[in-house]
Amino acid sequence: MSIKKINNWIAGIFSLLAIITFISLTLANYYRNEQVKILDVQLKSLMLSHQLSEGSDFLTNTVRAFSATGDSNYDDLFSEEVNVKRSRDKAVAGLSNLGATSNELGLIEKAKNNSDKLINLENQAFAAGRSGDLDLARKLVYGDQYRNEKAKIMDPIHEFQKSIESRLEQEVKTISWRADTSLKFSFIIVFIMVFMVFLSQVLFYGRKVVVPLVRLNKIVSDLTVEKKDAELGQFNDSSEISALARTINDFHSNAVVAADMQKLRLHIAEITAELYKAKDLSELTQTVMTNISTLLGVRYGLLYVCDHIESRLELMGGYGVPIEDIGKEVYFGEGLVGQCAVTQKIIQMNSPPDNYINVSSAIGSAPLKYILIQPLVLNKRLLGVIEIASFRKFDEKDRTALEEICFALAMSIGMLSVNQRY
Repeated sequence: MSIKKINNWIAGIFSLLAIITFISLTLANYYRNEQVKILDVQLKSLMLSHQLSEGSDFLTNTVRAFSATGDSNYDDLFSEEVNVKRSRDKAVAGLSNLGATSNELGLIEKAKNNSDKLINLENQAFAAGRSGDLDLARKLVYGDQYRNEKAKIMDPIHEFQKSIESRLEQEVKTISWRADTSLKFSFIIVFIMVFMVFLSQVLFYGRKVVVPLVRLNKIVSDLTVEKKDAELGQFNDSSEISALARTINDFHSNAVVAADMQKLRLHIAEITAELYKAKDLSELTQTVMTNISTLLGVRYGLLYVCDHIESRLELMGGYGVPIEDIGKEVYFGEGLVGQCAVTQKIIQMNSPPDNYINVSSAIGSAPLKYILIQPLVLNKRLLGVIEIASFRKFDEKDRTALEEICFALAMSIGMLSVNQRY
């Protein structure tokens, strides 16, 4: 018999056993849930029966307290329980909804009716107390008639509790036996399935799982954040091992990006430290423009400092800027730089007009295609504007780096302004 045919037979038997196991586990889970429901019904039924007895006891305690003290507050509490809270009525309604048997409900109704009859005697006690005859009120609520009527309430409740405990206990035993039987049967089937898998599928696991995992482990062991290429392209099928390899590849790529970001933040920290050491605006401009050009590949940059009195910006220096342009003034709202000062928002241009900014060298000149203008704001106060240009597009990482550098630059400008003032 061919391996394919044997595999088909094994697969068929395995599927059948799996279905039987699923049905058995489903039944076991169903019976366990039913067991929990029965226990919950039992608990709620006992709680509601206690609520009924406690409601009756509350009325008894209230009328007896009134007969002893004549305090009208007890009269109010009694009326509130009977007419507003109605805990006894709610307990009877709750027991009806829980599916109690007719005999059990009959006992509860009997206890409720006897409690209602006792209210008549309690009302007589209240009436006597209101008229000033507390002795009569006490005789009514402490006499033999009252105790007999009270017993007629509690006896059916106790009988109900015994009945429901007995009935639900038997139901729990039956359901528990069914759940245990289904679960044991499931364990037997699972054992058979495990034995079949061990005998028939070891060769498949060896070829489809073990060998690919060993190969994947060898590749993963050589991975570092400095090694950009993970060499996981050979896992290109639709198996779980290939999916794991792709996940590892994604994780490695993210780790490489995180490492690059860490290096970038360290570089930014070094730049920030240099900016804080600047003694004047000229040195500050030279420091920031040199570092930005190195970090972001900028080929042109300008730093303007704000003059709020004149509502203008003064060009302090830059990178790749002609010397004669230093000191140039731009008023708020004038051009893109002035507009950035007014709105205090970043302006980015990816397709500026021809010859908007040209960078020149000894061998020629070329237009810069990507412009980024960033306001320098500290505590919502504009301190300056920085404009940079490059041959390549500024990505999210570039903008984040520039934003952090600009914050440090604004801090430095602010500190230099304070130092110059004092």
